[in-house]
Amino acid sequence: MDTRLNTDGDLVGDVTTGETHKGALRDLMLAPESFRDGEQDDIAYWVESDHNGVEQGQSGGLFFGVSHLHAGTVGDEFIFTRGHYHEARDTGEYYWGLAGDGLLLLHFDDGNEKLLPIGPGIVRYIPGNVAHRLINIGDDTLSVGAVWQAVSGHDYRGALVFKSHVMKTGEGYRVINK
Repeated sequence: MDTRLNTDGDLVGDVTTGETHKGALRDLMLAPESFRDGEQDDIAYWVESDHNGVEQGQSGGLFFGVSHLHAGTVGDEFIFTRGHYHEARDTGEYYWGLAGDGLLLLHFDDGNEKLLPIGPGIVRYIPGNVAHRLINIGDDTLSVGAVWQAVSGHDYRGALVFKSHVMKTGEGYRVINK
């Protein structure tokens, strides 16, 4: 069966799906005490990947997937992905917005961080040696497509380097650096 990308950003076909619950983000949040009872069990985001027969680490192989982040906050902090470096640190990745309103947070090895808008039609190149995280600042699910090399791998210890936290304020957001 062929894999298809629907207009809403869902992958259909031979797809692998993984979920991350809000509780997995607890130690990465500015105010982890902001969780309400039972909220840690809620799904924060899920990732769909095309099962194309390529194996992790396969030279010349590419992976294709879509990350979907639920809208909302924990306390005042917007929902985000854990974020990561690549295990093969020098490999890059492409992201492009499919639905929703979000930010791409980039963390450079010199400690600087940059927030870039991501939404429908916006394409972002993430260079190697840069940790990256998605943040949903909208009222709807943020869906972002991605292509990365099969040799890239994911180093989620990179989630510990981010210092920017995006907080909801009225109709917008503000960034707090920790």
